[in-house]
Amino acid sequence: MTLSDAVFTRSSCRDYSPQPLSPAQRQQLEKAVGTCNLRSGLHVQLVCGDPEPFSSLLKSWGRIAGARNYFLLAGPAGAPDLEEKCGFYGEELVLTARSMGLGTCWVGGTYDKKRCAARLAPEEELVCIIAVGSPAHPDRPAADRSRKSLEELAPDAQDAPEWFRAGMEAVRRAPSAMNRHGYRFACRPDGSVRVRLSGTGSFALVDLGIAKRHFELGAHGGEWTWGDGGVFRKSREEKSCGAVIWRQNGSSREYLLVRHNGGHWSFPKGHVEGSETEAETAAREILEETSLTAEIHTDFRQQVTYSPKPGTIKDVIFFTAVPTGGREHPQESEISQLGWFSFPQAAERITYATDEEVLLAAEAYLNEN
Repeated sequence: MTLSDAVFTRSSCRDYSPQPLSPAQRQQLEKAVGTCNLRSGLHVQLVCGDPEPFSSLLKSWGRIAGARNYFLLAGPAGAPDLEEKCGFYGEELVLTARSMGLGTCWVGGTYDKKRCAARLAPEEELVCIIAVGSPAHPDRPAADRSRKSLEELAPDAQDAPEWFRAGMEAVRRAPSAMNRHGYRFACRPDGSVRVRLSGTGSFALVDLGIAKRHFELGAHGGEWTWGDGGVFRKSREEKSCGAVIWRQNGSSREYLLVRHNGGHWSFPKGHVEGSETEAETAAREILEETSLTAEIHTDFRQQVTYSPKPGTIKDVIFFTAVPTGGREHPQESEISQLGWFSFPQAAERITYATDEEVLLAAEAYLNEN
C-alpha cells in the first residue's frame, strides 16, 4: 500500500490491542522517523511500551484505550513553522503506519504533556503526539465522519485541472482538530495553488500541515512553501522500474541489495527508456547495475513514490526476479557495493522504510507462492 492509498483507508483508532509492536514494525517505523527528522529538522521520537501519557488523566472524553506506543512530535522551541511541520511530517508517519496495517490517532489535548515533555531537551518544544499500534478491532468498520464538500474547501475547483481536484479529494480525508478543516485552497492562473487558513484555534497550523501533505499526495507530487498562504507547485513526473532479486541458498532465501553512490541500500532500479515495458526496464537495469541477467516475475508489483530532487516526483515499480546468468559486479558509476543477505539482514540494512515495505511484501508473496 502506498501513502497515497493510505490516505483513503486511514481512520482514527481509539482502541488498541495490548500486542506490542514487533521488532520488524519498530525497525520500519524508526526508519520513517529518521527520514522525517532528516528532512524537517524536527525531533520526532517513536516511544514504545509507555501507556502512562494516556492513562494518567481523569478526563473520560477523548480517551485513547489501550495505547502504549506513540510518536512524540517536537522540535526547536520558537522554530519557524514548527507546528505546521509537525502536522506535515506527522501525517507522513500516520500514513506509513497505516500502510503497515497499524492504527493511529492524533492526540492534541487528552494526554499527560509533562510526562512526554520529560523526554525532550530544555530548548525543545512539544507540539502533540500520535498514538500508534495494532487496533483492538481491526475488522470493525471505520466511523463514517462527515466531510466538507469540495466546493467548501476549494470554491473554484470546477474549473481546475484534474490533479488539483485529486489533491482536494485527498484533503477532504485529512484528519483535523474538532473536524474543522479550517482552510481554503485556490488554483491560481499560473498553475500554482495557494492555501489560506479560514479560522483560528488550537492546532490550526498542525491541521494546515496535514492538509498540505494530503494535497501533495493526491496531486501526485509537488512542493509547498510553509505558512498560511503557502504556495504549491506541481512537480515533473518520472518513472523507474526495478526488482527484488532473490535466490535459494539451501533451505533459506537470500536477497540481492545494492548500495547506491548516494549511500543508501535498496534494490536495482532505473529510468524507463523509450518504449520499454516496465519488465524490460527492470531487466536492463539489473544487468547494468549488477551484471546479472534475470527473469522478471510481474505477478508481484509494488510501487514506491518519492521526490529525488526539488521539482521532481518519481514512481518506482518493483517486481520480483531470479538471476539466470552472469556474475554479480557493481556498476561503478552508480553502485558502490552489492551483496546477498538473508531476509532479516536485508530488512535491517535497507535504508528507507518504503523500500523495507517492498521487501516485506516480497517475502510474504514468495512464502505464499
